[in-house]
Amino acid sequence: MLDESLSIVPDVSIAAAVGRRALPSRLCAAFTRSLGAQRATLSLLPRVEHWQLLHATDELALQAEAAQFARAEGPSVSAALEMRPVHVPDLRERPSGAGPGLSGEFPGARHVLALPLHSAHAPIGVICLYFTEPGRVTDAHIAEAQRAAGLALEALLRWRPVHAGAAVRRPLWATDTRAARWERIHQAAGYVAAQEGCAASEGLARLQEVSARDGRSLLDVADGVLQPSHAVLEPRNPEAPLAAPRSAMSEM
Repeated sequence: MLDESLSIVPDVSIAAAVGRRALPSRLCAAFTRSLGAQRATLSLLPRVEHWQLLHATDELALQAEAAQFARAEGPSVSAALEMRPVHVPDLRERPSGAGPGLSGEFPGARHVLALPLHSAHAPIGVICLYFTEPGRVTDAHIAEAQRAAGLALEALLRWRPVHAGAAVRRPLWATDTRAARWERIHQAAGYVAAQEGCAASEGLARLQEVSARDGRSLLDVADGVLQPSHAVLEPRNPEAPLAAPRSAMSEM
């Protein structure tokens, strides 16, 4: 169990001060060491529809982060877009919008904590911590970790213009299509948002609900919306329950 008097801020402050080109890896190390996590990832959202991984502590962490953004579902996605910490104390109990639960995407992980990096009302990124050993993360730990995430963001904003060259701006899996899937999902969410006059996050929520209702992958739902044959979406009555417009999503 973690100490209630734990202070994460000093470790993160030191990492930020000496990070230089290795800042993303040093930040991940500081958070994992201070909170007792075994894996971590640091992702940025230079645009909401474009996701970039800066660092993953190992291959399993990389795959877990990739799975979340490919499906547009999971603690990292929720924390980044909703700009609030997301703690999943038991991955086995977390529901999934479509297909098997997300616990299958996090091999060995028992619980997950995702910390948003945001400025004002703009999501900038997320730090996701994976715990493979038993332990209890309290509200006090989460509040302290979020304070430290604010320091991490300040350091990243200073670091990136100098050190984030072309190789860093690309995902580590340059030959993979996961980042492209995330972008297609957000294109579809933006289309739904434009048709209904709502925020892109609400458009994404609609796609996720249709995915859960029909038992189809979120990418399949998004690709269906982007097809030319589904060019028009009927506006939804704001007082009616959330449902897919018949002219597009119900046909998929």
